Order: sequence, then C-alpha cells, then structure tokens
Amino acid sequence: MRNGIQSSGVWNSLSKSISEAIEAVQDSIVTIHRGGRSTSSGVVWRPGVIVTVRNGLRRNEVVKVARRGEPFNASVAGTDAGTDLAVLRVEANSLKPADTSGLESTRVGELVLSVGRSVLGDISASSGIIARLGSPWRTWRGGQIDRLIRPDVRLYVGQSGSALVNEHHRVLGINSPALARNAIITVPTQTIDRVVDAILERGHVPQPFLGVAMQAVPVPEALRAQFAEGADQVLLVLHVEPNAPAASAGVLVGDLIVSLNGDPVHDVRDALHRIASLSVGDSVSLVVIRGGARMELTLTVADRG
Repeated sequence: MRNGIQSSGVWNSLSKSISEAIEAVQDSIVTIHRGGRSTSSGVVWRPGVIVTVRNGLRRNEVVKVARRGEPFNASVAGTDAGTDLAVLRVEANSLKPADTSGLESTRVGELVLSVGRSVLGDISASSGIIARLGSPWRTWRGGQIDRLIRPDVRLYVGQSGSALVNEHHRVLGINSPALARNAIITVPTQTIDRVVDAILERGHVPQPFLGVAMQAVPVPEALRAQFAEGADQVLLVLHVEPNAPAASAGVLVGDLIVSLNGDPVHDVRDALHRIASLSVGDSVSLVVIRGGARMELTLTVADRG
C-alpha cells in the first residue's frame, strides 16, 4: 500500500508539472488556417510576429490565425524553404510572445512537450524526450540549422509547427516534419531568430548564388594529370546564367571545374552545399580547365533573392 501511495505521488507530481508547462505557453500558441480544414500550429515569436512551418503556405497569401474565438487575418511576411519556416505579421499586438531562452542546458533524455492547437482552436499536446542533439547542420534544401534537435514526440493533426517546450516552460524551437525522412526535427530558437530577422529586414533569407549549372562526368583521360589522384569524375559546366557572378567572372559552358576555394569538387551535391555555406559578398576562387589549360577565376557571391 505504501509503494502505491508513493507511486501515486510521483504520478500526480509529473502530471501537474506537464499541465503547468502547457498552461504557461498556451497563450503563445495559435492555429494557422490555410484554407479548407487544413491547419497547422504557430508560435507568437515577437509582438505582431508569428512563426510557423512553411509547408502549405504561399508568399503574400492572407491566412487566418486563431487563438481563442474568431480567426483574424495574418499576412505572410516571408518564407524560407531551407529551414521550413514561415513568418507571419498580425495586427494583434496583444498576443503574448513565447519565452525562448534556456536552450543551452538541453540534454538528451530530457522530457519535452509538443504543444500546438487543433483545427477547433483547442490546445493539443504530446510528450516525449530529446532523442538526439547534434552540431550545426545543413538541410537537404540548403538551410543552415544552428543545432540538431531531434525529439521523440508525435505530431497529431494540426501540430506541424508546434512548439517544443521544456520543463522550465520555455520554447526550444518549432517542430517540422519536412526536414528529415520519417523523423521530426525541431528548428532551434537561434535559427528561428536569424530567419525572422532576415525576413523582416529583407523579405527573404539570403541565398548564396553563383549562377552556374553543373553535371558530374568522367575525368577525361587526356586531362587526368590535372586532377587529384583517385578522382574519377569532374564537374562540367552546362549553363551559365546571364548577369550572374559566374558570367561576370568569365565562366563558360564546357569548363571543367577543378576546385572551389582550393578544395577539389567532384560531386554536384557537395558543390551546392559548399556554395550554400558561403556568405553573400564573399570572394570565391574557382579553378577550371578550358581547352586543356588551367585557369583561376574569382567570383563574388550574390544573393539569389
């Protein structure tokens, strides 16, 4: 009997802590109506600013947002495919921004909650743990994520874009099902702040751009000595976009790319990820072979816009 009473006490304590965490953040969680009965969740990030997932939203589209009562209009300030984030503007400055501090102490195994709102506007939640934490990484669409956070939580209908909440009632980030196959990824607060700043200032997140299309082809036997030992393929320039950095630097269709900033490149995906890691305005050294001759060209990274 005594063990039963102790177990009941632990159960009640945990249940109370979970309920209190949900109650603490629920005023910062909204429903995003995207047309029909399709909804997602969003988090009030700053006064007049809501962040949600990009999937299903279109730029400049007017969407409806609801917390309690009748939905009200929100405009899409901008979206970022690389991080699957969308930033909305609303006139309702009375909405309470979430507390987003405290990520530094997050640990694997920590109990967390996914808190969103359903199509009817009521709070919807699930629980789990932090299954994995990792270093900064780049998504398959080229977005830079400041820290890998993979929670073991389930997203119910309407919870895409929900907040990941810790025991201190703080939002660690926003949950997206679109950044990894068969896994939920939480976009951390640092990444969200950076994306929100860029979109509110420029309307978009800067995308490093050289303006060249490439394809991997076998290394020509006659030129094998020009490439790194063991390299079996090289990048062939198929297209150069007019007025882009590559065109301004003199890159031509048919050039064979040897290296980018001194590093050999043999794979298109690797080259695109290296370009995505650059900053707008950077100077880039591109070594190419043209007509059997080795040439070094200097490009200035532009913003695709």
